[in-house]
Amino acid sequence: MRSSIYRLSVEFGDCDPANIVFYPNFYRWFDAATHHLLNEADLGWQQLRTRYGAVGMPLTETGAVYMRPACCGDRLEIETGVVACARQSLRLQHLVRRDGELLVEGFEVRILAATHPDDPKRLRVLEITDEMRNALMQEHNEAGK
Repeated sequence: MRSSIYRLSVEFGDCDPANIVFYPNFYRWFDAATHHLLNEADLGWQQLRTRYGAVGMPLTETGAVYMRPACCGDRLEIETGVVACARQSLRLQHLVRRDGELLVEGFEVRILAATHPDDPKRLRVLEITDEMRNALMQEHNEAGK
């Protein structure tokens, strides 16, 4: 399966008064890590729009388990991988580590969406093409970089 590493430093504004990362920031970072992975697979937002007519890949489900806190100044690595690619959705796993220690395990389920032809305020789900599936499921890992 394809995976990538997204690196970041925890900033003062990412934390609550107890100097612990405020949990919604993990979801922001999961989203950024997903974008990072898609760009590496040559499936960034511009490519999705141009090739498939998609307006994005909205979330349909997400969650996280918090095992250890992260604090201001921590350098984190988020390993993101595609763990399942169904006909109309994909499931990603996010493993957040500090110095190799697993802090948070998260997931996202996303669909590929386009504007609905009958109502521009609605979305319609597109099929994940074989080309996309191959790009997302091919083995790739930049952990050594």
